[in-house]
Amino acid sequence: METILDLQQRCKTWFANYEIYLLPLIKFITMMAVLLTMNWHLGYRLALMRWVVVILASLVCSLLPWSGMTAIAALYLLGHVSALSWEAGVVLAAVMFAAVLAQYLFLPRYSILIVLTVLAFYFRIPYLVPLLAGLFGSGLTFLPVGIGVVIYYVCAGLEKNAMLLLDPSRSIPDSFLTVLDIFRSGRIIIVAVAAFCLCALAVYAISRLSADYARYISVAVGAVLMLVIYLLGDAVVDVPINYGALILGTVVSTLLAFLAVFWFGGLDYSRPEYLQYEDDEYVYYVKAVPKMVVETPQRKVQAINPKRVREEEPMTE
Repeated sequence: METILDLQQRCKTWFANYEIYLLPLIKFITMMAVLLTMNWHLGYRLALMRWVVVILASLVCSLLPWSGMTAIAALYLLGHVSALSWEAGVVLAAVMFAAVLAQYLFLPRYSILIVLTVLAFYFRIPYLVPLLAGLFGSGLTFLPVGIGVVIYYVCAGLEKNAMLLLDPSRSIPDSFLTVLDIFRSGRIIIVAVAAFCLCALAVYAISRLSADYARYISVAVGAVLMLVIYLLGDAVVDVPINYGALILGTVVSTLLAFLAVFWFGGLDYSRPEYLQYEDDEYVYYVKAVPKMVVETPQRKVQAINPKRVREEEPMTE
């Protein structure tokens, strides 16, 4: 355990020393993964699929805040969808406008969660995002997570109906109806949004309790709650669910969330301290739990100058 904690402390120190270089690199890699995923699944505008465009857009995003990355990803997505069908582009633009309005009015800092939720769906670990959002975000992080779920299922529906939308013989009303059918028949969207939002809220509420191991308990409760909501969705509204992918994705996401709790905020519950102090109006009772930290051993290097040693040696006759 001490070896792991020592490695953790060294990594945090190393990241703090080189954060000015590592943070842009992380943004660059994240944005490149997002753009390449769009090109793979929704690559309908050839100009946006060029490597030069992808690299330049990722480089620009590496210098922007996370909210700027979300805006560029949205424009990139609209560029692909409008090439598929301008009717689909209009509907998606309206959905995005409502989402952006709700997001930036209430929680502009966490807009990147929209992009990460969509990306996590394509990487088959979507359930990790609401767990981490509840652990490290605020009480309103369920909002960008829910928006990300809607955007993913809209993109998946457009990809599924791409042949119909590309048919030049279809009329404009038929194309609009095809796009709107994605929302009308999307019972899975309602179930998924409910599961992700309630999971993020439950994790946030439980992880802020003063009970021992509250963060680990919150992750477990959030994962179980998500499974229960999906099962209820299958039983009540007959939502088609791939149980193998659901269970495997939930287990993997839960293990990764446990690892994140330990790595970024592991607490030593064997040494809690209870403090009491008061002012003119209140008496305060505080429970303080120290983090698991190991002091990094400091290496002391002593320089030895052989020439100086020889000069200081006494002369012998």
